[in-house]
Amino acid sequence: MPQLDRVIILSQIFWLFLMFLVAYISYAHFVLSNLLKTFLVRWWKLRKDITQVALKARLIKFLIDSNTQSLRKIYSTVRSILLSIIKKLSDNNLNKSKTSFQDLNSLVLKVSLETSLYSSKSVTKSGIYSYWT
Repeated sequence: MPQLDRVIILSQIFWLFLMFLVAYISYAHFVLSNLLKTFLVRWWKLRKDITQVALKARLIKFLIDSNTQSLRKIYSTVRSILLSIIKKLSDNNLNKSKTSFQDLNSLVLKVSLETSLYSSKSVTKSGIYSYWT
């Protein structure tokens, strides 16, 4: 068989190794480098996205805390205003029926939610609604 002849087999082995070497070098240089670049770009994007998610979570927590504090301030201010109004009404009209505290709490919640969510007005420390503060 001519393909197994000892004179011809050395050249075939030479060309086999040469073609394998050329294919390996071209694969390592072009394909693997592009694959590595793709993996690096994906890694950087994931890292950036994870950082953005962490920052957004911190920002949301900060905003929730600050909104909770402002709603508590509004609630306490409105409650003090309503208590002073109730005292004035009860002093003036002793014979009229008194407002229950349950009605007072529901009224405070309604006013504070309307003030914080739907209005451009705010409640000042003196308890007067103001367009400018």
